Amino acid sequence: MDTIRISVTEIDALRWFRADEEADLVDFLRRLRKEEPPTEAMLAGTALHKALETATEGEVKGFSVDGFSFSFDADATIDLPAIREIKGVTEYRVGDTTAVVVGKVDAIHGRRIDDHKFTARYDAERFLDSYQWRIYLDIFDADEFRWNVFEGRESAPRNYIINAVHPLIMHRYPGLWQDVTREVAGFVQFARRFLPERFSPVEPNALAERYMAG
Repeated sequence: MDTIRISVTEIDALRWFRADEEADLVDFLRRLRKEEPPTEAMLAGTALHKALETATEGEVKGFSVDGFSFSFDADATIDLPAIREIKGVTEYRVGDTTAVVVGKVDAIHGRRIDDHKFTARYDAERFLDSYQWRIYLDIFDADEFRWNVFEGRESAPRNYIINAVHPLIMHRYPGLWQDVTREVAGFVQFARRFLPERFSPVEPNALAERYMAG
């Protein structure tokens, strides 16, 4: 039996690629293989995540981390759960393949998952249409998924002003597992054709333990 490791974000990336008639397959495969450096927007998002991971209680006017600064130009109250940056792994059987799906959530509170996003334009539909929240609910056996969407703009190189924070919530529904399994199977089929190097004969349980540790 073959095994493939898939990140939660890759499943959504494939869905967006297939929906974009102008997307280039070669460029997409380069991104999946991590052959391209992260963009400035990606680095900014990573920096904000790092700041929120270590944030403490109290009123703040902004964050500075890894050469990026974020200042708030909005009144917003955000409850940040104490349990943060948790990795989860679940195995899905797709024919003769075990797909090991790996994801890391920003925070967990009871049966609620929290995820932070940084964007220049708030588009609720794009978040709701994604499969990230569905997969995380399945991996962590949770019932509620909440995005904390930070909407901001760049005022100077690596300096951002956050204009608004939008909470957005979705819930578990009947048939969620079946929907997730279908999307995982779609990625496995795509990888069979275009990413054969991703498959491994390693025993699935051993592989899951490896990704949980790393």
